[in-house]
Amino acid sequence: MKKYLVLALALILTLVVSAVSADQNFMIDLATAYAADAPAGVALQKFVDDVREKSGGSIDISLFTDGTLGNTTDNYASVASGDLDMTMSGLEGLDLYAPEYTFLDSPFLVKDWDHMTALLNSGIGDTLKARYEENGFVTLGWHKRDTRVLASDKPISSPADVSGLKLRLPGMTVYVDTWSALNVSPTTIAMNELYTGLSTNMAEACEGGYEQMNTLKLYEVQKYIQESDHVLEFVGLFINKDLYESMSAEQQAVLQECAAEDLAYADQLSADKRAEYKQACLDGGMELVDIDRAAFRDALTDFYKSQFENKWTVTTYDEVMSFAK
Repeated sequence: MKKYLVLALALILTLVVSAVSADQNFMIDLATAYAADAPAGVALQKFVDDVREKSGGSIDISLFTDGTLGNTTDNYASVASGDLDMTMSGLEGLDLYAPEYTFLDSPFLVKDWDHMTALLNSGIGDTLKARYEENGFVTLGWHKRDTRVLASDKPISSPADVSGLKLRLPGMTVYVDTWSALNVSPTTIAMNELYTGLSTNMAEACEGGYEQMNTLKLYEVQKYIQESDHVLEFVGLFINKDLYESMSAEQQAVLQECAAEDLAYADQLSADKRAEYKQACLDGGMELVDIDRAAFRDALTDFYKSQFENKWTVTTYDEVMSFAK
């Protein structure tokens, strides 16, 4: 009896080993526009290493940072088409593939990270992932990359202070539309020309994360910084849908497990670096100005509601705000 039991156990072990070894091997390219030494880049390298180890080497990922395989828009399009396997990319994806979800990127609408996390973990987040899948890519998880603030050459504390302001904005429609509703004068300046544009008064103000302010040394050409926290910049880790579905359930589980762990690591790195970048801006001469976020939100309420009625029709203003604590 004992002999048969040993043989049975040996057979089971053989079958398990065979099942594992039968997994197809995958050589995957993962691209991002973020720098290798930025929190996202550091966390992605950890993800690459963890996936290789936990998959027993059956998933081998090559990481390309610093936009070496194209900008964010290029990376999105390439993953959707299957020309690229994976990307970590930001809010441009909403404009490209899910414009009815750009409320998640609308200035001053989402109150804080708890609010954003609740939205992404809700049915709203699930339907956004489904929308992305319709366009060819699977969302492995989200990273809380940065929180956008407002830098200017004059103090800004209320909506009245931005009326007529020449504000440099990225080209995303929701940014331009929302700030225009506050009567700003949107100005387009390439990122590599922003320092010069601000120093020559082509723009009087700009917005972005502390990382941007610090890296571009904008503290030399902007005196004030308002911690408006008007956009909570989350980014996604995506994989081509067909590629993902060709993997075994075990390999998919490895990707999901490592993504959850390493994106949380990226979140912590970003929070730590944000404090560092902020202090560098203050040390460089910028002054913090109190800004009335609630007043900006109130001034935009009618705009928000009209957008939910006409563009952001996947949900309602009241439902979105119900997730805010």
